[in-house]
Amino acid sequence: MVNPDGSPKYTPHGLRHFFASTALAHGIPIHEVSRWLGHKSIKTTVDVYGHLVPASWDRCRTVMQTALRPGSPTA
Repeated sequence: MVNPDGSPKYTPHGLRHFFASTALAHGIPIHEVSRWLGHKSIKTTVDVYGHLVPASWDRCRTVMQTALRPGSPTA
């Protein structure tokens, strides 16, 4: 597929970014995505895609708060 100007609609770089962004947005751990992308350091992945996983902090906080509640079924 091509754009009206003749440039490719999909590029390897664009598909790579789509893969990483979609995986992270659906809860795949960033260290796994980093490994699959072949980054030498997870810092590279975090620098580029870290803004896509802010909900993970919210999920972690919820899990910890639930675990620390007296009488909680997960405590």
